Amino acid sequence: MIYKNAAGKRATVPFHAGKTLHPKVLRSILRDAELTVEQLEELL
Repeated sequence: MIYKNAAGKRATVPFHAGKTLHPKVLRSILRDAELTVEQLEELL
């Protein structure tokens, strides 16, 4: 799935039902979204 913010910045997130993301994939997604782990935790 591809997500885009209002500024046009894109982040691609793999979507496979029932599967857990590898930590390296999650870090890559966070880097693309310009988020820190702490910011993600606040959003959840």
